[in-house]
Amino acid sequence: MSATDPFTADPRDVRANRSAPLEIELLVEGRRAMAVRPLFAPDAQLHTVATNGGWFEGPAWVPARATISNEDTLVWSDVTGDRLLVWDARRGARVWLEPSFHQNGHTVDATGRLLAASHGERAIVRRELDGSWTIVADLVDGKRFNSPNDLVVANDGAVWFTDPRYGLDQVTEGYGGLPEVEGAHVYRVDPREPGTLSGANVRCVSGWHPEMQGPNGLAFSPDESVLYVTDSEARHVLGFAARYSLDGPELGFRWLVHETRDGAPDGIRVDPTGRLWVSSGAGVEILAPPEVGRRAEPLAILHTPRPTANLAFSPDLHILALTSTDEVHLVPLGDIGR
Repeated sequence: MSATDPFTADPRDVRANRSAPLEIELLVEGRRAMAVRPLFAPDAQLHTVATNGGWFEGPAWVPARATISNEDTLVWSDVTGDRLLVWDARRGARVWLEPSFHQNGHTVDATGRLLAASHGERAIVRRELDGSWTIVADLVDGKRFNSPNDLVVANDGAVWFTDPRYGLDQVTEGYGGLPEVEGAHVYRVDPREPGTLSGANVRCVSGWHPEMQGPNGLAFSPDESVLYVTDSEARHVLGFAARYSLDGPELGFRWLVHETRDGAPDGIRVDPTGRLWVSSGAGVEILAPPEVGRRAEPLAILHTPRPTANLAFSPDLHILALTSTDEVHLVPLGDIGR
């Protein structure tokens, strides 16, 4: 990330290096099935690169151009272990930051800076290129968030994030405390307006919709016309048509996109064609790009030995990283851009 902190860390006992056959369950037939197989490299296996976690979550790839080692670097959290970990091809997996204030989801912005949803700080934080951490948002209308869970940076630089109560209600995932905002919502941080100490740059963009029980992962469609949000408590994925009001961007028309087949959805990613990749108790459920107002067609399930919490595509889209309970897996991809 920077000359002051080049991801040097303690390897401890988290490293792993083993492979297993890739288990892909096709849910479609004929030509539709033939279109699924090229999503994975011909000789792809499930490579386990880290183990001995508490609850691994929130993977994100820091691009090589933003690291001193000039290597794409995977960052993820051990939410219950209160630490951050990293992996790169040369040095393997290692503990990077401990304690981490129970960070959960991660993403990177256009400059390669790492952003995190922090349960413990009840805030969105960003790691600057000099190695320091900055609070991006910690208040809305003068009130503290519950426990920001996952986040995404839009093309305009705005940060959108979910704010369920897991870090307040579950003692192993945060520092507890009382909720100050009503309900669990999706928020947007406007990059053009200062307001870190007041929350003036933060808006609830889901407030007029029925409350979600446990908003969790979120991802935009390729053209950012739709925001997909997983609700882990309701065990489904919702789609929201993004719209503009006098107050700025917000979530409009809402519909049910998918109900996971096994367990609760958590993380979600969208590939360049608009396919949805949703983590679940089975592993990763892969869905065809849905039309607005319609459910997505399930295409396949990439099975993992343990439930998968979250996932992230590498910058070159050649690797899919999976945080699966207490392990991290890497899966070589084929052409996911068509």
